[in-house]
Amino acid sequence: VVYSGGDDSLGPVEDKTLIERVKRRYGIEGDYILHIGTLHPRKNLVRLIEAYNLLKNKRRGMELMEIKLVLAGKKGWLYEEIFRRVEALGLIGEVLFPGYVEQDDLAALLSGACLFVLPSLYEGFGFPVLEAMACGTAVVCSNVSSLPEVAGEAALLVNPLDITALAEAMEQVLDDERLSADLVRRGFEQVKKFSWDRCARQTLAVLENALA
Repeated sequence: VVYSGGDDSLGPVEDKTLIERVKRRYGIEGDYILHIGTLHPRKNLVRLIEAYNLLKNKRRGMELMEIKLVLAGKKGWLYEEIFRRVEALGLIGEVLFPGYVEQDDLAALLSGACLFVLPSLYEGFGFPVLEAMACGTAVVCSNVSSLPEVAGEAALLVNPLDITALAEAMEQVLDDERLSADLVRRGFEQVKKFSWDRCARQTLAVLENALA
């Protein structure tokens, strides 16, 4: 197996003014949980919305639950159910859809998030996990498909079909500063394992071996 590389241009954004400016550009105020990806069923966003709703109801009245859920990305196929679920649960204004994120804004948006969540049912690789880690954001992601290989021990892994477990994992990271900091630290180390230089060298080795 030859793994893809991460985006070397991404890193933590320390400039709070820049982060706030990018947040305003996408209509985001205050703290937020972030997901980035095309809006379609494979991303498992209906369950993520339901998990967020469980977390919100459990913590009703607590300051931390002012936190929003931001689902950034363009509309894909069969996206309508995602919006219907937000409306049915009364989460309009709590779940935000800022649309496609420009590359120049990605690092600031990731750096400003309290938590990045990727509960996909299937991923060919899972680049957003590495992107979030590179920007110093704690990650919760699925324990299926390619994601355990990409995330390693630098994320909380959860069954993407278990809404309660997903809500509990998000709550755990939001509540436990030590855990969150440890995931960030592990994330920086995990990102180093994925580079395009290594990908190119390993691919070349496979080709040379096939020709030998």
